[in-house]
Amino acid sequence: MYYSLDNSYERRVLLTFLGFLSCIVVLEIVALESFYFVAPSNDISSLAVTNEMYKMAEMGSNRNIDPAINLQDQENNHAAKDEVNIISLDDPSASLRKDDAKTNGTSIRPLEQILKSAGVTLTDDEKKQLPSVEGVERLYGNKPIILGLEQCEIFQRKVPVGEEFISPAGMFNTGTNLLEQMLRKNCFLPEHEAKYGKLPKDKGVKYQVPWGKHSPVSWKYEHTAPGFEGLDADYFLAALVVKDPFTWMDSMCRHKYAANWNHFNNHCPNLVTINDMEKKRNNGEDVISLKVHYRDTQITQHTSMAHLWNDYYGDWMGTDFPKLVVRFEDLLFHAEEVVTKVCECGRGEMHKGPFRYEISSAKRGKAHEGANGLLTSIVKYATESNRLKSFTEQDLDYARKNINAELMKLFHYSEATF
Repeated sequence: MYYSLDNSYERRVLLTFLGFLSCIVVLEIVALESFYFVAPSNDISSLAVTNEMYKMAEMGSNRNIDPAINLQDQENNHAAKDEVNIISLDDPSASLRKDDAKTNGTSIRPLEQILKSAGVTLTDDEKKQLPSVEGVERLYGNKPIILGLEQCEIFQRKVPVGEEFISPAGMFNTGTNLLEQMLRKNCFLPEHEAKYGKLPKDKGVKYQVPWGKHSPVSWKYEHTAPGFEGLDADYFLAALVVKDPFTWMDSMCRHKYAANWNHFNNHCPNLVTINDMEKKRNNGEDVISLKVHYRDTQITQHTSMAHLWNDYYGDWMGTDFPKLVVRFEDLLFHAEEVVTKVCECGRGEMHKGPFRYEISSAKRGKAHEGANGLLTSIVKYATESNRLKSFTEQDLDYARKNINAELMKLFHYSEATF
């Protein structure tokens, strides 16, 4: 049948019909797009470290970090039997919280069991010296703290397969040697070894990052340690080790390394002078400043020993390259879990069989004489009364006012009180 469009009524009816069909087609297209094209996830953007989040103010000032903690349970594997507190370095809107050690159950094994797994046979007297698990939890929580696991994907995506390295970094006396030894004993990088061989010097686990394991992170692209020439610093997964600043300062009194400050008999850690004689020897100043002589021409200055801890780790938290941050204390009480996470993040695999601990002191050489082995370290760092026993009331008061509170929260270290 033929319809003439000359008739105005018929023309209006036909146009209305065509408009109706057009609306149906548009609605169908919108529905299909909604079904097949979902909004992009923010997972990738959440992997990018926001440098502004950890920008630090001048040394000794109030550093207003809003650290983010994204705590989630990890999948169990043959080595990581306990839950791990995974702290995201990316999400500044996440709330900060410390796991309550009084929650149901505990993730810390009995200390005697940890030592037995390490092959340490205890005498009856040594068993009596072991502190309680509850004391450890009050100091450090009931799970290991690992910062930056969300950045492992970025590291593995950026570094060519077979070119990856894993290396410890950290301030003096923080357990960098301990982490290195346990990584060497338990972790291997199959792709790296397939490309470069299995000789110790060719393995992907190195004893330090290319710019030096104790060196300031600002040296990353400015300094190369001997033996690391020609290696790309971005191919190293840095595993930064941090230690409770109060026990760390006590360790610095025994092994000062390249740090220099005014020492006084029977007074260390000494952040402030406590009598006229000390003040006179400190050029009339109340606060005892500190210098670190990394090289003859590379010296850093710090308001006090507490500020050295602030400055060193504050600068690290202001970087935006992939890294992990682990606590020294977790290398004692959660060694297998921590080493496994670091190993896998660097594209490594754990050796089959029981985890191999480092039971003697991981430190070698004259400079490390008197360093603690596993048993001594567990007793020392699990005993609550040991944490502050070397501090005078004046030093502790200064430390509490000046140690970066946000870093303490980020690393889950409790407030220090007598």
